[in-house]
Amino acid sequence: MAHDGGWVMAKRATRSAATSRPKQRKPSTTEYKRRVRPDPIDFRDLIYRPSISVIPTLRLIPPPPLRLPVKNQRATSACTGFALSLVVEYLLRRSGRDERAQVSPFMLYSMARRYDEFPGSKEDNGSSLRGALKGWHKHGACASSLWPKLTMPPVPKQAVEDWWPDALGRPLGAYYRIEPKQIADIHSALNEVGIVYASADTHAGWDAGLARHGSPGRDDALAGEIFRIEPRKGANEGHAFAIVGYTEDGFLIQNSWGKGWGTLGYAILSYQDWFENAMDCWVTQLGVVTREADEVRRTNTLRVAGSRVALASTASLRQHEIAAFIVNMENNGRLSDSGLFRTQESDLRAIVEVHVETARERWKKRGKPLDICIYAHGGLVGEDAAAESASTWIPALYDAQIFPIYLMWETDLRSTLVNMLEDALSRQSRPVGGARDVLASMERWWNRRLERLLAEPGTKIWGEMKENARLIGERRDSGVALLWNEFARASRRLGPIRVHLVGHSAGSIVHGYIVKLLTARKVPITSVSFLAPAITVADFERLVRPRLESGAIRRYLQVHLTEDAEEADPTCGPYRRSLLHLVSESFEGGKSTPILGLLKDFKSMQGALPRTTAIAAPGAQSRSATHGGFDDDRVTRERVIAFIQGS
Repeated sequence: MAHDGGWVMAKRATRSAATSRPKQRKPSTTEYKRRVRPDPIDFRDLIYRPSISVIPTLRLIPPPPLRLPVKNQRATSACTGFALSLVVEYLLRRSGRDERAQVSPFMLYSMARRYDEFPGSKEDNGSSLRGALKGWHKHGACASSLWPKLTMPPVPKQAVEDWWPDALGRPLGAYYRIEPKQIADIHSALNEVGIVYASADTHAGWDAGLARHGSPGRDDALAGEIFRIEPRKGANEGHAFAIVGYTEDGFLIQNSWGKGWGTLGYAILSYQDWFENAMDCWVTQLGVVTREADEVRRTNTLRVAGSRVALASTASLRQHEIAAFIVNMENNGRLSDSGLFRTQESDLRAIVEVHVETARERWKKRGKPLDICIYAHGGLVGEDAAAESASTWIPALYDAQIFPIYLMWETDLRSTLVNMLEDALSRQSRPVGGARDVLASMERWWNRRLERLLAEPGTKIWGEMKENARLIGERRDSGVALLWNEFARASRRLGPIRVHLVGHSAGSIVHGYIVKLLTARKVPITSVSFLAPAITVADFERLVRPRLESGAIRRYLQVHLTEDAEEADPTCGPYRRSLLHLVSESFEGGKSTPILGLLKDFKSMQGALPRTTAIAAPGAQSRSATHGGFDDDRVTRERVIAFIQGS
């Protein structure tokens, strides 16, 4: 990062009472919240290294052309967003990309809470600097006019009015942590870049600035005496701000408490105070807007090249493209406002009014039945893995002219399962050695031992997941229920649709309750496809089979592992059988429970199920050799799509 000469060495302030003494004013009645939390330690952080080619000046004060408008966060806790918006605006102006840049602090703050490392950071209760930087890195920064207040704006019909594609035009290139105690490094970063993103513990000395202000008509107010925060011990009230310069006494900071604070919104934070109360410090670099990013910004649905979906090569752009087809739900079935993908009711409306309509026009299906597939992932899947799965299934279905809706329901049982297994292993000695038949016998003993050890914690966790699946189908305000409300409202305009349900592993439990929901609303289901279903035989008999026999479900496909593959499945690590065996023998109250996806439990009922196709894997129609492999297997995916299409 090179110094472009935009900074100038300020003249020393003359302490003339006529020019520098700030006017007294009535103290502000606004209670400014200070809820910034320190960044947790993360050894993956890139550390800033000063450039020896940049020689620091003795004082740095931004000249009037580079001074940004002073903002006012008012009674919100959004200081991380307000401070970061100053950083983005400064870099855009200094680079010449946008000399009048106005970036939404509320969008940046919302993303900060979305990606923060702190549990429960969803409401207006503060955030960390790293959380805000992660949000900028993943989503960019949108114009203030597109996100003007704390709540997320609804999804518009036109891409030019949408905050998300607009934000892609202001990407973050890189961000580097500066060790807060390294004053010389901060000086170097300011000379090199011009602005630093910072946070510190605050105290009553900051409040004193609310009773002062400089002359509002003077552009050179910073050439006079600048309000100095009296050093004190911090009061556990973290606050974010921008460091925009320095003097012999300390850093020049720009706050977000309006022009009535300090000297027109600026103050000197002494080095002594910084040493005592500094929390975090970052320097950033703008990213380059690629041609691909520009193309993504200009469309409000999936891009198509020829007859195939053209997803972006970079993860952040790809996630933006598929997000419109994802319904993300919390663990109670309600729409989720955290993580990589957020869904609000306006997103559900956009699925029906924008994306379904666009697909129907593209596929020339006006007046003809439109196939809609709702996919539910399995219980082992975390958000990152679900995003990868969605980026495969969504374009594959769309290419086949099947409209995709991907249910993301925040399970991630894998990490919990691994922790449970590790805990169980730490208390057990595993048998080793012996002849093959002896080893097989010991392996069976070992598996049963783990099943008994995991029965209590496993039943609790699996039971919670099953309850979440039930709520998705039974809550009136669940994401799926609200989605179907939108379809019902638009039914006359949409024309005929055919509904298909695809569920992998625990996704079959979700779909069991969705079958109940849809059939209660008199919605016929054209096909149901379960891949290694983790639903119990009893729940299948109660929720799905009667609808299949009555014709409410017209066709059923099940793909499962062979019995040998189930026994050899390494998905659960030290437990040398498949997840479905662990569920069957341990997670259903510690009592052996028939599971639909286990061939030994399914084959006795297979012949009695009408209009049913069953496939054992691995084989020609599914190459998956493990429980988790069905989600990723291309051959399985192609077979499911062919089944949806009637083959």
